[in-house]
Amino acid sequence: MNLRTRYVIVTSTLVFVIATAMSIGAYRIASDQLENQVTTSLNQRASRILNIVTRPNFNWSDAFGRGPVNQAIMQTEVDAITQVVLPNGQILGRREYPQLPITDADRALSSNNKAFHLESTSIDGHEFRVLTVLGSDGSLIQVAKDTQILVDAQQGMRMYFPIFAAIAVLISGAFAWFFATRITRPIEHLAEAAESIAQTQDLDRTIELTGTGEVAKLTRSFNTMLEALRGSVSRQRQLVQDASHELRTPLTSLRANTELLERATLSDTDRSSILADMRAEVDELAELSAELSALATDQRKAENPVSIDLLEVANEVVVRASRRTTVSITVHATSDTVITARPHQLERALSNLVDNAVKFSAGTSAVEVHVGAKRVEVRDHGPGISDEDKPHVFDRFYRAVATRSLPGSGLGLAIVAQFVQDHDANAYVLDNVDGGAIVGIQFRS
Repeated sequence: MNLRTRYVIVTSTLVFVIATAMSIGAYRIASDQLENQVTTSLNQRASRILNIVTRPNFNWSDAFGRGPVNQAIMQTEVDAITQVVLPNGQILGRREYPQLPITDADRALSSNNKAFHLESTSIDGHEFRVLTVLGSDGSLIQVAKDTQILVDAQQGMRMYFPIFAAIAVLISGAFAWFFATRITRPIEHLAEAAESIAQTQDLDRTIELTGTGEVAKLTRSFNTMLEALRGSVSRQRQLVQDASHELRTPLTSLRANTELLERATLSDTDRSSILADMRAEVDELAELSAELSALATDQRKAENPVSIDLLEVANEVVVRASRRTTVSITVHATSDTVITARPHQLERALSNLVDNAVKFSAGTSAVEVHVGAKRVEVRDHGPGISDEDKPHVFDRFYRAVATRSLPGSGLGLAIVAQFVQDHDANAYVLDNVDGGAIVGIQFRS
């Protein structure tokens, strides 16, 4: 079931429930009001008669307004009947009106201490509401009101209210279908475009922005996702191309060295030298493989950020780096060194910064690691980084012209850049006042 059909069903059902509830409510309110009016009219009529009966010198001969009191009890009314049953059983009433039935409940008023009795009865095909009250002299005073109009009104409401509810459901369903079509059309176009892109793998397409509000926001989000996917695919292709290029050099060297080893006239000294070169090439390949794996792995899924002391990590990295080099590496710390980061990713990034500084120190100048204010900086006193190369030092496989003779794959600082991106931090490159470069990371928290 598509969204349009569900929208129509939900809207029609809601309108049906509301229309039904309103119809029932209107029926009950109208019926109650009409019945209350009838009851009120009967009570008022009975009260007037009881007041007349209790007057001094009243005689039932005056009931038709012909006596000295001249107060007619049996007034002529269009939709009402008045009837009196005297204690002797005589019934007083107008001849032009039908006689009201006298029930056992009416006769029992004097014996059960009840003052009135109200019921409905049918006379000549009309519905009447009859109120019987007990007079002070034991007579029964009956007043009746024709309620056929009320009955007809109730029947009309029971017949027409469902029709009105059905019409309301049909109209609401039609409008719901019309608006749902207008609302879902852009979503359907977006779904069709998404299916087409999934089938053709064409990420260069952009969905045309149509509609307003949430639909336009969804389209913009989809285009943003396509742009991110295009960037991701482009970076993956570039990474594969760059990795293939970087792998070609050591593999070519290994192939050449293996061909040299096949020569029978090769001396032991040359063979040892070639084997040493091959081990170096293998080490370079292993390092390149590890760095490519670090770049390809989403470290955000591998571990969760925790609160960690940047100074402790810096000390551990420096201790390990000092075992691999004779360069002097020192740590300088100030306050505010606790940050939130992924421990292993932080350790790898900081190790790359230190190894990079050691490489450019040429084994003669010291390397300093400064920690504090939620920041870590690695300073060397080497040749420094030119202004032309600074914007590119964090790019994958980028190597400045002056450093291409040095070992390395050009991925060390790219791993640092990936770490910075994953932690919403900031990486920067500065010139060292005493010569050399400063590469640092500034954390937000």
